[in-house]
Amino acid sequence: MKRAVLLLMHQGKTYIEDIAAAVAGVGLSLVAVSSRPKSPEVLEATCRHLADCVVTEEPELRSGDVEKAVRELADRGYAVEAAIVSFEAYRLLMAEFNERLGARDSAAPALRLCLDKYELRRHLFAEGLSEVRVHHLDSGETPELDPSARWFVKPVRGAASFAAFLLEDVDDLADLPAIQEQMRADRAMKAIFMDRYDFLVEEYVEGPEFSFETFMLDGRVHHLCVHEKARVERLERTTLEGMSVSPPVSLDRELLLEGAEFVTSCLASLAGHGLTTGPFHIEVKYWEAKRRWEIIEINTRMGGSLIDPSVRSITGLSSFDLWAEALLLPDGERDAFHERLTRASQVEALRTGAPTRATVFLSKYGEKGRTVDEIRFEPPSRPPRILRVHAQEGTELEASDRAICLMDALWDVAADDLDAEIAFLDRHATEHFHVRYR
Repeated sequence: MKRAVLLLMHQGKTYIEDIAAAVAGVGLSLVAVSSRPKSPEVLEATCRHLADCVVTEEPELRSGDVEKAVRELADRGYAVEAAIVSFEAYRLLMAEFNERLGARDSAAPALRLCLDKYELRRHLFAEGLSEVRVHHLDSGETPELDPSARWFVKPVRGAASFAAFLLEDVDDLADLPAIQEQMRADRAMKAIFMDRYDFLVEEYVEGPEFSFETFMLDGRVHHLCVHEKARVERLERTTLEGMSVSPPVSLDRELLLEGAEFVTSCLASLAGHGLTTGPFHIEVKYWEAKRRWEIIEINTRMGGSLIDPSVRSITGLSSFDLWAEALLLPDGERDAFHERLTRASQVEALRTGAPTRATVFLSKYGEKGRTVDEIRFEPPSRPPRILRVHAQEGTELEASDRAICLMDALWDVAADDLDAEIAFLDRHATEHFHVRYR
């Protein structure tokens, strides 16, 4: 029998090259179980990187699908020792399966708490780690909101900024039933909601926004690096993150280190629920009026877009590689693992004053419900080191109020000239990115 790691894949799509390289790096075979893709071509491209694959008949994976796939793969000669995912909706399936296998992972109850943005806010508030007021939006009921505060609406479970928006008028809550229908109809994203389509409204945290790219092993926290969301565009019913930069530029070193300690405290408050191991993409804001940090979301997986290539450029480490290694890490190698993450950490470099590498990456988004006729990004100078175009001629964009990314591009830049680089690359991409719709 060949030792293997099982990839839980949504409709044939994932960060397959990164995951395949990570699993190969620990000397195991990568096999997969995938929900049914929209078109067979998608799966064909993915399967080139897999030792074997089982495909279900439904567009979403369930627990029984995983069990059945493991049995089929065993018959084909693969002994699955751990599971891995990149798709957030299958994170609980991964944890539950890893618990049965004895692989290192966080416990499902802790992950479930993080995935529920309403219960997470209540938990942090009760622990004295948040001052954000929150209300659950029950069907047909409008909460009494303090008119002196600004409020933000988002799904209790969600991703890609689906229906995440500033509440300009309480009457806008009447749009939620129509948005819930979008959520149910969005074939690619429906699984993210895990059959939960309810919303919350919480006090808006005014201030700059960041993401901590963090890895935990056995409860010990390592902040690999920090990105600042340098360009954010707020549309009527969603929020678009147009540019991220690392290291951050708008706050000084002491405040960033304070933010790192705050995030560590929030993660420690969840340790009793079983939050111990894995990569985390943690979105936080510095509430300028209250001079305090606030958690926005704790995402129980590595960041999307070009977050991981940025982490690799800055630290030399990949969250995919670390996760694959941690799943089956022998006890005797834990200390060396921790030491390696400490040495690579951008936050530790900021703490000691050591130099750090820097990146800028940006994203361009499409208009919901449109069909792409032409798309290109061909700058005559300063081409990005990494360019990923996610649409082509004929691509039909979902009619959903979420971030529909058309392109991601990343540049390695000089850490001592970040403000100028941000301004230049923002103009550069705007001038040379072209999309036309039918």
